[in-house]
Amino acid sequence: MSTSNSTEPGPGSPNSQDQHGSIIDNYKVQDITDLPNDLFFLVASYLSPQDCVLGRRVSRAWLGAFSSADASWNFMRWHFARSREMRTAAKELGENPDWACIFAKVARRYYYLRSAKPRLTEKVDVVQEATGSKGGGSFRGVSRWSRWLQWNDNVATFQHRDPTWCFDDGLLIYQEAVSERHVAYDLETRHRFSVPFDASDKTVRRLRLTCGVLVIEWCEREPYHQLNDRETVHRHFATAFDVRRRQVQLPSSAESPRFTWDIAFRSEWKIHFLGLPLNSHDRFFSAHTATHYALYLWQPNRSPWGEEDPLEQLTVWDIAAPSSYRPSLDPSGAGKPGAGAAGPAVVRRFTWRDLEFLGLRQRHTPSLREVLLDEANVYVHEEEHRWLAGQHSSLSPPRHHQVRCVGVPFVGAGPRWRDECCADGDVHMSFCPRAGSFARVSSSGSSSGGSSGNTNATAWPGRAPCWRHEEFPYLTVSDAVDAGAGVRVVARQCFMVEALSSFVLPKISVEEKKKKKKGGDDDGSEKVDGEDEEEQEEEEEEEEELQSEVRFADDMWWELLGKGRIAGDERWVVGEDRDGRVTVVRF
Repeated sequence: MSTSNSTEPGPGSPNSQDQHGSIIDNYKVQDITDLPNDLFFLVASYLSPQDCVLGRRVSRAWLGAFSSADASWNFMRWHFARSREMRTAAKELGENPDWACIFAKVARRYYYLRSAKPRLTEKVDVVQEATGSKGGGSFRGVSRWSRWLQWNDNVATFQHRDPTWCFDDGLLIYQEAVSERHVAYDLETRHRFSVPFDASDKTVRRLRLTCGVLVIEWCEREPYHQLNDRETVHRHFATAFDVRRRQVQLPSSAESPRFTWDIAFRSEWKIHFLGLPLNSHDRFFSAHTATHYALYLWQPNRSPWGEEDPLEQLTVWDIAAPSSYRPSLDPSGAGKPGAGAAGPAVVRRFTWRDLEFLGLRQRHTPSLREVLLDEANVYVHEEEHRWLAGQHSSLSPPRHHQVRCVGVPFVGAGPRWRDECCADGDVHMSFCPRAGSFARVSSSGSSSGGSSGNTNATAWPGRAPCWRHEEFPYLTVSDAVDAGAGVRVVARQCFMVEALSSFVLPKISVEEKKKKKKGGDDDGSEKVDGEDEEEQEEEEEEEEELQSEVRFADDMWWELLGKGRIAGDERWVVGEDRDGRVTVVRF
């Protein structure tokens, strides 16, 4: 029997224990950066975005770990999956985006946004609206209805006048106060572009940018003819421009912006066959998409035969085809193209008889708020309030706040669409089941009214504007909705009590739906009586947790709501202060 003379230590010998200890010491984790990637990401997933950015300051090893492309991309995916950068990464960030820089930038933005604090406030001087009974001035807006909110001694504006600027998809278009030329200001690159519109002998009535089309409604400063002994009329026109965001191929060392804007003339058409006076009595409301333009006209009856009902008409144009013909330069109409030529053309005209049949005639107590469009229908939004007063207020006000939408097809024939809500409420003070900031954001998924490449897709215009009374008796003055990012900035007013709030959905819906209900039967337990009602209440509480409301400082109201309108997305909010200057709040 042979005997082994091997001197190799066994598992229980002292030498074996020393060798095993040395192996452990070689693999000892002294820092979080020594962990494998999967374990490092598991630990980092519990950190907030601010902690992930501040972790870069600890040491060089931490800087390398928290600034790597894989880590930064995972941080973006976990914390800001709905941000603009994640949604447009394939189109706008190039082949090799710097995710470390992008994550730090987005984390800073959402820190200020969720705190309702502006990181930077910028002021832009714009032209002021002309006042007085005489014509003239570079801008003279269309008057709103003569009605306002009044309760006891408190008075508040119900409908604000149109601002002298417009905003969409990060582009602010306004008329400079000094030069009176129209410019387009890209808020992202901070570059300005000229708008090819000569306003030297024109008075702008309204301008609007949506669906990649800029429409400027204007009239001649000089009267066209005498209407009667006291009034003169001015010819009114609308000019459309195509607005496109284009990527520019530049060398990496160039400091010029990667994107630029192309603003080109599309067409011009006359919006009234005779003209309109520049006064506070004749009113018109308009809307447009990329292919159509709608105009509702309301004029007091000036007939000498004693007729009292105002003149009303709703007209829809097809503006898809471009045309170089300008009717403003051809008063006699000698050079007007013949029938069938390319250019704006009327596709449907609703007379006052048609409006009366459809239930849209306003008469002396108008309730029309705005006109909207989609591909084949025109929608009229109306609203009335129980506290309205003034010449145009209703003689039979509703119980609370009534909103209504009536849709009519302008292509072919079809039924009338009607949607109405009066916010009657119940014992739980839930005045409208469809209102609320979360419903407002989640329902804004239609891209019919959005501009080219715009992330702020607007809601379907066929719904009644219940967002106006979502927190009755507060009245929502205006809001800026970024549906893709799940962000909404909303301004509400209850007479002289203003509230400007920021609504942010910090998590994507899939993660929010993974929350476990307290009264659920996930463990297979048997339901007891009344458990369905408890689960329903818990679901309502869980839905409330999906949104967080943070109020801005009180002085921000008059920095943004001077004209009762705000616009923007997750990056900024644009409004007008009480002095008539445009305020850009950057996050």
